[in-house]
Amino acid sequence: MKMTFADAVKSGLSNYSNFKGTATRTEFWYFYLFNVLLNIVTTTFDSFITPSSGMAMASGGPIYLIANIALILPNLTIAVRRFHDAGFSGNWMLLYIIPVVAFVVGGGLAAANAPKLDLSTASDQQLLDAALPLLPSLLLFIAVGIFQLVLNLKATKTAEQGNKYAGSSEAKTSASE
Repeated sequence: MKMTFADAVKSGLSNYSNFKGTATRTEFWYFYLFNVLLNIVTTTFDSFITPSSGMAMASGGPIYLIANIALILPNLTIAVRRFHDAGFSGNWMLLYIIPVVAFVVGGGLAAANAPKLDLSTASDQQLLDAALPLLPSLLLFIAVGIFQLVLNLKATKTAEQGNKYAGSSEAKTSASE
């Protein structure tokens, strides 16, 4: 049975706390599309609520923040179930700890350099030098994101193909999807 956009949204929201089982590529990417469309709608509403700043679209307003906070758990669970569908452990999501730690360390180094700077008179080079310790964390975030994108693009791996996460009742689609 083919999953529709509405089915994927319904499944993603109803399985908001389900870290077991699988989520097909169709389900995952339709739910991702739902998130993108919801972000467009919420930022549009926020721009009507707080039109004072041109940054309303970039920074996200209260409706945007509430919607995204509410979707943290469903997004996490559907990503874990998508990894399971491709035959990988959901523990791969923990890779994001590495760039977070690098950001904290880099932030500490940047903060250590901050007292030396007077932002009103600092040159662009001085500001760049102060922010340079954060570059490794940015590169790690990008690398982890690309790695996880590759995992999300993998085809469904059935139990017959050695996927320990895909039980016979949980295998929603064939490997051809």
